[in-house]
Amino acid sequence: MTIPRRNMSHACAVLVPVMAAALLAAGCSIENKKSRPESSRNPEAARMEARRKARRKAIQAEQNDLTRWLRLNTRYPVVPSAAAIVIDGDRVAYRETVRCEPDTPFRAASLTKTFTAIAILQLADRGILSLNAPVSRYLQVSFENAELRSRPITIWHLLSHTSGLVEDPNPDIEQDNYPFIVPEQKYPAGFRFNYCNQGYNLLGFIVFEASGFTLGEYVTHNILAPMGMNDSKAPPDTRGASGIECSIRDMGKYMVMFLRRGEYGGKRIISERMFRKIVEESVEGPRSRNKEYRGLCFRIWSVDGRIYSMHHAAHMPGSGGFMQIFPRNDCGYAFISNPPVYDRNEYYEYYYALKSGLIRLCGLMMGGSFNPLTFKPDRPTVEQMKRFVGRYRQYVNPAAGPYIDISLHPRGYLVATRSASGESVPIVPTSLHTFVYIYPGQQEKGEIYDFVMRRGKVVGLAVREGYYMR
Repeated sequence: MTIPRRNMSHACAVLVPVMAAALLAAGCSIENKKSRPESSRNPEAARMEARRKARRKAIQAEQNDLTRWLRLNTRYPVVPSAAAIVIDGDRVAYRETVRCEPDTPFRAASLTKTFTAIAILQLADRGILSLNAPVSRYLQVSFENAELRSRPITIWHLLSHTSGLVEDPNPDIEQDNYPFIVPEQKYPAGFRFNYCNQGYNLLGFIVFEASGFTLGEYVTHNILAPMGMNDSKAPPDTRGASGIECSIRDMGKYMVMFLRRGEYGGKRIISERMFRKIVEESVEGPRSRNKEYRGLCFRIWSVDGRIYSMHHAAHMPGSGGFMQIFPRNDCGYAFISNPPVYDRNEYYEYYYALKSGLIRLCGLMMGGSFNPLTFKPDRPTVEQMKRFVGRYRQYVNPAAGPYIDISLHPRGYLVATRSASGESVPIVPTSLHTFVYIYPGQQEKGEIYDFVMRRGKVVGLAVREGYYMR
């Protein structure tokens, strides 16, 4: 249909207001749709947002509770001062100090061992030393006990606490001839995990022999400085087992480096290849779903073969602390303090309560994907305990020496009977192949019974006085 020219202006006058009204209405409708929150259009989004808000609120409440607890319970003289930190990814999620500042250095005690291990791994990565080299190549002394017919003790054995060395000086060595203690070897190398401070002190001297720098100088130039840990220091008297001093601010940076598998601020502190060695099992153990084992320096938790936790304690007079990292959840915590006496009930109560509070906070940050408070490593069933039953003879004199009989009690626990004394004691599992006899009147202190495995079979037993073979 053709509109006559004379009616064109009239038609436009009618159509324009109608179209304008339609466009305005459409615009209002679009604007209304844009202004409506996502949650009102999507019930699932509303529920997720509500959960996020509840989680943030719970985290904030836990942080407030933790701060109040710290300020109330960090009491002089049991704990003169303390500092705590929680890391979420690359950021500080929580930090609190009591009678100190974030840049105040504390004695790191046994956490020094983690720095010593990194120094050794760096030197190995650069081809300056070999992890499989015998210790005697660098320290010009034989550490092996000839009676044990042990393979040569290597740098790897020292790193993994599997050298068989103990804290006691070797009575057959003239100790004054060396700048370090020459420890006694009680177990064949590679058979048993046995935490040994003296072994890590030897690593400190190996760093010097391999690099030409004292351990303190090496750590300062190759770890602390590259990471910007400017509050911390490695004094000239730093040993492989202790001596480094760290602030809580720097401990946060140190944890980020481990969360980033050896990298910090775009700089490689240790290679990915060497980082993987940190989480390797130091000795063979049974397979399990929820496993706790020893790596290099760290005690490791794994679930279905995936690493969920790495942790290390710090205990010595004047120092008490803990560092725990959750790689799968990209978070972790640490605390350091300066108790004049750490081995006392008052301090242990403080120590474990603070650790629990920090773990709870990390658990909330993980959003329920993993609860570190409830993690329990698998223990052997009664059927699995049968593999340990048998007679274990002294390794150095199997024909005429003493022996230990392991039997299964009808109530489902193992009993150890020593031939020398005839004494029988119950031993309870702490892992799938480690047991302990708890001393009467004690809750944790006791004697450890480590069953040694090779290719899935139990071949020996390591106890305080030495090694016994099956």
